[in-house]
Amino acid sequence: MRLRFVPLLRLAGLLLAAAARAQPATPDSTLDAVTVTAARVPVTTAEAPARVTVLDRDALDAAGSTSLADALEARAPVHVRRYGPSGLATATVRGATASQTLVLLDGLPLTDPQLGQVDLSLLPTALVEAVEVLSGPAAGLYGSAGLGGVVHLRPPRAEATAARATATAGPWGERRASTLLTATAGSLRALVAAEAAQDDGDYTFRDASRLDAPRVAREGWDTNHASLYTALAVEHERQRAGLSLWAADAERGLGGDADAGERQWDRRLRLGATASRTTRGGLQIEGAAVLQRARLRYANPFPSTRADALDETGRTTAAHADLRVTTDVGGWAWTGALTGGLSRGEHPSLVAAAADRTVGAALSGRGTLGRVRLFPALRADLYASAGRDRQLAVSPQLGANVTLASGWRLKSSVAHAFRMPTLNDRFWQPGGNPDLRPERAISVDGGLVWSARGAHVEATLYAATARDQIVWSPTPAGFWAPANVARTRSLGAEASGQVARVVRLGAWPALAEAGALATLTDARDLDTGFALRYVPRWTVKGWAALRLGAVRLDVNARAVGSRYTTASESLPVSAYLVVDGAASVRWRHSETDLTLAFRAENLTGAQYEVVRSYPMPPRHARLHLSLSL
Repeated sequence: MRLRFVPLLRLAGLLLAAAARAQPATPDSTLDAVTVTAARVPVTTAEAPARVTVLDRDALDAAGSTSLADALEARAPVHVRRYGPSGLATATVRGATASQTLVLLDGLPLTDPQLGQVDLSLLPTALVEAVEVLSGPAAGLYGSAGLGGVVHLRPPRAEATAARATATAGPWGERRASTLLTATAGSLRALVAAEAAQDDGDYTFRDASRLDAPRVAREGWDTNHASLYTALAVEHERQRAGLSLWAADAERGLGGDADAGERQWDRRLRLGATASRTTRGGLQIEGAAVLQRARLRYANPFPSTRADALDETGRTTAAHADLRVTTDVGGWAWTGALTGGLSRGEHPSLVAAAADRTVGAALSGRGTLGRVRLFPALRADLYASAGRDRQLAVSPQLGANVTLASGWRLKSSVAHAFRMPTLNDRFWQPGGNPDLRPERAISVDGGLVWSARGAHVEATLYAATARDQIVWSPTPAGFWAPANVARTRSLGAEASGQVARVVRLGAWPALAEAGALATLTDARDLDTGFALRYVPRWTVKGWAALRLGAVRLDVNARAVGSRYTTASESLPVSAYLVVDGAASVRWRHSETDLTLAFRAENLTGAQYEVVRSYPMPPRHARLHLSLSL
């Protein structure tokens, strides 16, 4: 499909000119967001003991994010490994693997216990109010899997009665619609958010593997998915209780033609319950529990045309409970936590007893000694799985935030983290090894922060070493098996800056915003000395926005360095630069808010791949309409 930009640009220009004459609203911007990921008590990103990036609703919209993968790829110090625009997408932080990056939803694990990762392409941002990314380990707070970092999704809250609906139309059959309804009545709060989307994904690309490099069409990459999030809460004075449900259903092609292709179906249901109470003495008691069921079916070829065709379905069940008590003792805020979890997997290639149980206890605190704010944490987790002895993991960590001068702060932390083997690692047949040890890592980092006058700048240096990393390798018997064989280390630097200024363009006030972040990572296998696969040496991301009355202009750019695709530093994937732009017009009348946005993506027409042999989309455009009541 060839896009003709000129008529669309002319239309956008007319809309922008008309809206610029509208009475401008007073611009506002908040750079120092509040985070709860780096500590069990809320702190600002500048006061946190480690680097935390918060993407609020405005940042998600400005980046044009339709999935969590898009949001992290655009504005977070995270590398998203994408198998095409609609394939599997996973996050890696500071050179860690996807299974070493913990994903939380409202504070509780979302990671699939069989695979040890989350497919970010299936998580729409329309059902998320904010995303927090903690760079660095957090096992002392959350337990297993956070060796590299934590991605924390905060769902929307029902603060007042309101409604919002969005619709998006794009190339290659893309259609997307979402809605958010909230209602309050006295102490009762209710919320329903839903999204449905489809995409044919049949764009063309230049096949560089052939001598004449012809343009060829992708086939069999269609997607259809729907998601629903609903929550009900009751608040009364110092007490709050709530129930939530999240459901997702997706079907997608993984390449091929009508006669033979790969296909995958993903279904997920998650039920949650929370309760909290604050006593008159200031003691805060919080409890949360989730039950999560997931189903994944994979077929190759589809439709089945051969006797050896594969069509298998796996199911996982995971339950998690968390009880926390927070109180002030001697000027320190202390949080004690007790946790418990159960996970189980069913698959034709898993043994019948593929199950895991865990209990944990943690204590974390926040206290001030002069100019120094300390964040100690200690956690112990006991794991029991079928076919082996219990395993104990102890995770201490200590963070500090030092006020140096007005607007200047120093951050530092040291932590021990671990990741337990997945159900596949232990119980897959043939090859699974129930005697695998947990992966363990030690990490230290230090950072300098300056925040003042609408600007925020932060620079961080870090080092981490890991041992007993689990690697799947071929065996003489002809199948693959995991073993604790790898030792890795990561050295790197992260730098970011963001500024917002109110400027005057003639008689009109305008808000100008700009931001950038860069990462430098050297992640290596200590046994071979080679760089780890698919870890970019560097990334640079930047964005700028101008709000003038009802008009908003956005530019987003990201550049990613080359990545090796083998363990011997061969066959690198080329570096790439992608630039996106957007223009939007916003009309307000009484309680009604209408926004029309025109987004042009991959403006330079770059041909690039994040993962080898999975070409990303060429230049294209989208129209987006949002209505709030």
